[in-house]
Amino acid sequence: MVRQILEKMTPAGRRMMITSIVAFSIYALSSVAMAFIVLVAIHSVLNKTNDLIPYWIALICLLLIKGISSIVADKQKHCAGFDLVLEIKIAVVRHLKTLSLGFYTAERLGEISDIVHKDIDNMEMVVGHIWTRMTADFIVATILLIAASIVDWRMALLMISTLPIALTLLVMGLRKAQVLEGVCGDDAADMTSLFVEYVKGIPLLKAFAKSEKLDRRLEMTVTNFDKSSKTASQNKAFVLSVYNFVADLAFVVMATGGALLVQTHSLPLFVYIGFIVASVEFYKPFFAMESHWMNYLKVKDSFHRIEKIICATSVPEPKKAHMPSSHSIEFNQVHFSYGRDSFELSGTTFTVPERTMTALVGESGSGKSTLTNLLLRFWDVDTGSVSIGGVDVRDIPYDDLLASISIVMQDVRLFADTIEENIRIGKADATHEEVVEAAKKACIHEFVMSLPQGYETPIGENGIGLSGGQKQRLSVARAFLKNAPILVLDEMTSSVDPINEVLLQKAVSALAQNRTVLVVAHHLSTIRSADQIIVMQQGNIVQKGTHEQLLEKSDGYYRALWGQGNKTEDHT
Repeated sequence: MVRQILEKMTPAGRRMMITSIVAFSIYALSSVAMAFIVLVAIHSVLNKTNDLIPYWIALICLLLIKGISSIVADKQKHCAGFDLVLEIKIAVVRHLKTLSLGFYTAERLGEISDIVHKDIDNMEMVVGHIWTRMTADFIVATILLIAASIVDWRMALLMISTLPIALTLLVMGLRKAQVLEGVCGDDAADMTSLFVEYVKGIPLLKAFAKSEKLDRRLEMTVTNFDKSSKTASQNKAFVLSVYNFVADLAFVVMATGGALLVQTHSLPLFVYIGFIVASVEFYKPFFAMESHWMNYLKVKDSFHRIEKIICATSVPEPKKAHMPSSHSIEFNQVHFSYGRDSFELSGTTFTVPERTMTALVGESGSGKSTLTNLLLRFWDVDTGSVSIGGVDVRDIPYDDLLASISIVMQDVRLFADTIEENIRIGKADATHEEVVEAAKKACIHEFVMSLPQGYETPIGENGIGLSGGQKQRLSVARAFLKNAPILVLDEMTSSVDPINEVLLQKAVSALAQNRTVLVVAHHLSTIRSADQIIVMQQGNIVQKGTHEQLLEKSDGYYRALWGQGNKTEDHT
């Protein structure tokens, strides 16, 4: 863990950490030096020496050094800690973007949120509280032990008499505590995840008030966390109590043994007092092991969970990159399953010629969205291939692949930012004029200008305050701004009012011009003009053709879907 954390820190962060360690060491040594100066001054007074000015000057100088080193140490340790947290958060966020959808299916949103907001922030303890203070304290203890050995080796041995036993007991307790802390951390993640699920589902739970299954699951996770946290706390309390008792014995042994040496005139009284004074700083890292140990356990467990994200397998990059010369799309004998018995794509083969529109239709769960996910490499095929311009998408650098495809989905994701910044997601370096032009093409410009702050109008998380059609048109504006040659559409008009539907259809029609378009269709009436319609059923292609060709087959599945759709619309 130590090596991995150091690698995450920037060179500036490591320098700040070292500076903090040095400053803390100077701070502690200054305290020892001040105590010895006072001791020497008392000795001088007892010996009838009245010139105490040098001692006062030395104390003032040491006080200044101590104050400056304290300020430097505190500032540098926090800066180094924040440097580490920033670098880990950047690494995690960037890595999250490279993971397949399989990761997000296996991992829960609540747990990922807990890792990003809690576990990564815990890593600040590594630098700010563990490495800097503990390292400095042990450096000072080592210096004092060496000095003590030079002054009187007998007292030095008495100082460390029971410490090896105490440290051995602590290490043994640490091994068990790591296991218990791991269980406690997992239970906390389960509880947090279920709380997120519970809060999001409150409207549904209120509608079905008698459904108590989720309540019982939540109570069980809270109970499990309560038990595991109590077990971990009790173990820590026992181990630390035993450790502190044995460590305290070292001071008792030194004080008692030193007193006997003074009594037998084998040790000068002032040397004995000097050892007592120095022992305050010498024992500091050993008596602080309780807090260091608890912080270490917390950090160790947090780092283990952070690694689950950092070490998760990214979408594989090609060993030798190839770039397509055209933008046709081809699915060739594609086999794919999610690892579940309920769904599987079997031998799917079709081609989307460049600058044409192909619509995917079929009942829910037939595989339409799965095909678009395979094109985007949110998942990789089990066998067969998905190609763009004759190049397997697995041989195209992932960033280049995504850069060549614009996506307009039914479930639009907007962020708590201004309207302009939400559109600019399509092109990070776009100018204001380019954003406005994209909005005009998406038929959303007039609405934006009607707002008091125009494009600088802030919107809530996920577009709170905007209608479904307005959100969709902002999504289309992003796609216009990105200007990618391939367009993936998840038909957006199913939950849009008539006025927004007209504007949206106009915008999408303009967006589709001169692009290779793959549409996931829910309303068949909206894709009558598609160059090709692929009809899916239970993971298989059952029909292909234009709207007219498919309707000519009286016993065809498409004709049955068309009839069902017309009945639904007539009923509506």
